[in-house]
Amino acid sequence: NQFGSGMQQARSSFLNSLRTVAGGIFNMPNEFFVSKYDRTSLSQVTDLIGWEAGKGKAYDIFKAPILYPDHIVNEKKIFRNWIVIAKAMKVAVCGKMSLYSKARGGPPSYAKMWKLTSCTPGLITFSVTSIIFILSPDQEFSGDGVGAISSIAYHSLFQTVKKFFVVKWNHQRIKSVVEQINGYVFDGTVKTQPSNDTQCTMEQVTESLDRVMAALDASDSDSNDDSDSLEYVNLPVQAANIHPTVTAAAAATI
Repeated sequence: NQFGSGMQQARSSFLNSLRTVAGGIFNMPNEFFVSKYDRTSLSQVTDLIGWEAGKGKAYDIFKAPILYPDHIVNEKKIFRNWIVIAKAMKVAVCGKMSLYSKARGGPPSYAKMWKLTSCTPGLITFSVTSIIFILSPDQEFSGDGVGAISSIAYHSLFQTVKKFFVVKWNHQRIKSVVEQINGYVFDGTVKTQPSNDTQCTMEQVTESLDRVMAALDASDSDSNDDSDSLEYVNLPVQAANIHPTVTAAAAATI
């Protein structure tokens, strides 16, 4: 399917690059992220994504500690550990050497070639999905988009995260996260602009997705500015396109 082939294409370039710098991003030994390394029983890595052996089919992205400040799951602070997302994204669009401030030379980055000035829900989702994969015990993407070792359904994970960002894109807390990511990836030279990305393909919305989005709104219930809170929106299911293509190039345009 498109998801599997897209991620397999990404694996050969971006994911390999991400693996080489993952040790620095997650403050762990680089050897942990070599593709063939056995991470199945490496709890200090898999605990970051909340993965448990034998429970991959029921994997809940919103319980992944890596997405929260100090790795403490708090639904009101979802995606607030934005720096790891930003670093993964920067590797994708600017190259791994862009993580080092003194890096010079080399071919033009994708950010320059595509004239990227800010991220989109698709690009953030691509980065989040890649982070979960890198921290999982999986060694490569299978054609069906399900982890051969972890049993994590990456295609469903992608759809869930994408829907979250499409629905909550203009929520004040999410706008703050996006602004910080933009500032890191694009050197703070541009102001976040709303995305025209209004479609999301998803077979079903999990209770976790509803709960996290509700918690995000509830966290602003005491605010004097109610305009920052968004009600849950049911987006139409488009069954014909349930497997979005996920390459860095495609993600940057969606």
